[in-house]
Amino acid sequence: MPHRRLPSASPPEPMSPLVAISRRLAPADRHDRLAWGLFAAVALLVVATFRDYGITWDEEVQNIYGGLVLNYYLSGLKDTACNSFFDLFYYGGGFDLLAAAANRVSPFGEYETRHLLNGLIGVLGLIGTWRLGRLLGGPRAGLLAALLLVSVPYWYGQMFNNPKDIPFAAATVWALGYMAEAAGRLPGVPWRIGMKLGLCIGLALGVRVGGFLLFFYAAAAVGLVALVRAALHRRPGLLLAEGMAGGLRLLLPAVLVAWPVMLLLWPWAQLDPIGNPLYALLRFSAIPHRVPMLFGGEVVLSDRLPLSYVPTHLLLRLPEAMLLALAAALPAAALALRRWLRGEAAGWRDPAAWGRAAVLGLGIGFPIFYVIAIDAVLFDGIRHLTFVLPPLAVLAALALDRLVAALPPGRAPRAAFAALGAAVAVQAGLMMRLHPHQYVYFNSLAGGTGRAELSYELDYWANSYREAVAGLESRLRAEHGERFDRMIFHVAVCGPALSASYYFPANFVLEPAVERADFLVAFTRFNCHLRHGGQEFVRVERADALLSAVVDLRADAVDLARSPRARRPQAVQKRRG
Repeated sequence: MPHRRLPSASPPEPMSPLVAISRRLAPADRHDRLAWGLFAAVALLVVATFRDYGITWDEEVQNIYGGLVLNYYLSGLKDTACNSFFDLFYYGGGFDLLAAAANRVSPFGEYETRHLLNGLIGVLGLIGTWRLGRLLGGPRAGLLAALLLVSVPYWYGQMFNNPKDIPFAAATVWALGYMAEAAGRLPGVPWRIGMKLGLCIGLALGVRVGGFLLFFYAAAAVGLVALVRAALHRRPGLLLAEGMAGGLRLLLPAVLVAWPVMLLLWPWAQLDPIGNPLYALLRFSAIPHRVPMLFGGEVVLSDRLPLSYVPTHLLLRLPEAMLLALAAALPAAALALRRWLRGEAAGWRDPAAWGRAAVLGLGIGFPIFYVIAIDAVLFDGIRHLTFVLPPLAVLAALALDRLVAALPPGRAPRAAFAALGAAVAVQAGLMMRLHPHQYVYFNSLAGGTGRAELSYELDYWANSYREAVAGLESRLRAEHGERFDRMIFHVAVCGPALSASYYFPANFVLEPAVERADFLVAFTRFNCHLRHGGQEFVRVERADALLSAVVDLRADAVDLARSPRARRPQAVQKRRG
């Protein structure tokens, strides 16, 4: 009988390279697919709306500094003006250097380019938050972390025009992610993880010297993992051996990569690669900066803050859904720690779990307790602590994830996600109503943004001046018709002049002397809008709160000082205690 050959399997149809790459990159988990859909949607939103955001108070000097740093390199390191420009040489020029380079080729205006770049870096911070949440709790926790962070108006509103705190926060959360990844592979951490960690820390240091804290977090995680392993094996010698091994494989490459990256982005640090960064760190721990700020209806000084300043802002700035999740996370974490210490849970025998918990705990708790303990100088709300928002979102996501996992299967988890989706949808609607001033948001515990107007600073960065100038131009065009373009208007600005003058039409002249101006563009900070009399001509409002106004100072204007509108407190000083 002749041998019968089995029919061979038909060869696979040829696959185009694009399809092959897309299949390789496509996430298998549905939560991951939803997360990447979220990132794409936010990136598109950034591209669609970046022109809506105004110029903040700090942006002018930051933009100049970036240009000076770029000139330093283009001149072959001969133009050192960047090393004596105000006090900005104490900061790395990372973002500003990138923005200055981008402006050489960008088709947009220089500040519009900065806003687009800043917004996209904010999206990278969102991805880093997802990654950290995914490493600590799985795909669902990662998705929840990203969703919670993007629904924080104080984060989203700063994404476009905060050139220090958003880039620093993005680099920080990515560094925390690599620390969490390393915790599961200590002491034999692959060199590449240490190098990636070093890149993130170097980028953070290239924006703010506070990035040195990240070395401390990494060292603490290495030490804690070694300590737990030594305790489990009852071999004290493991603490030193594995601590040194982990340090060599994680911390050493991190330092070796971070330092050159920092120096590349920070010309002043190049003058003394060790002494100058350390001096800047010590200087910013006790920065001599006194700013009066409205807090709880009273004026406090930035160098005499009450102990409640940071906790109160966190309590009033975060959305209610995130606060509820964090409220559940704290007792859950305390209970888990208690069970671990008693040996009642399997997790306590996992050194990696301890290391990851240390990374997240230090990323949230240490900066908050540190600034309170040393009576640090803070101003403009808590923008200097913006970098704690991503790990806070991760902690809240882990709590929500555990809560859903504890529910009985069936309708309960679906109901929980429906409730969360409704909360996020409500928050998204509120952020749309605040657009493009999302960062002024206060939650319902403060009575909402409208009620917070007389108790806290809202548009302290003059983001609304762009809209105020547009309103003034529109009103004058309606008032004077065809004659408008032939007329000249002298406009004064309270606070950051460029935040308004950048948007002036050709016939608006910036007037330094208020007494010679026809109009005054003013925010409510320091009662600027009430100091010079006149009549409100244009109002920029959100959620029933006044953000800024254009005041008519012409001779026939009514004195606004007689208006019944409430003034914001000015003279009360409240000391810490």
